[in-house]
Amino acid sequence: MIEELIILTNIIFITIILTADNAVIVGSIASNFVPKNRKQIILWGVIGAFVFKIFFAIFATFLFEFYFIKILGGLLLIWIVNDLRKDLLDIKKIKPATKKVKNLHSLAALEKFYLQIL
Repeated sequence: MIEELIILTNIIFITIILTADNAVIVGSIASNFVPKNRKQIILWGVIGAFVFKIFFAIFATFLFEFYFIKILGGLLLIWIVNDLRKDLLDIKKIKPATKKVKNLHSLAALEKFYLQIL
């Protein structure tokens, strides 16, 4: 019973963190529109994020019934970590001359990381 409560608490904290991320994205999108429509855009964005989160949670629960999906997911995570490790080693080999160039290398690594996730 206590273990289940700990798992539930972890899921709630993860959901709160992901919801905050969604709120930032929806808010930044809504800021590009006229103030009259912002509340409606934020409302529909939050509702859409909530609906998609439920849909994908149900779908993921269904997929995890198949053991090979877990194995493929683990292999994919290993591949991503290895690729990120190689990128970090490449960045360390290139010594930037200025701080501005160093920041550009960091941004390029982050961009590559997010593109792999998507």
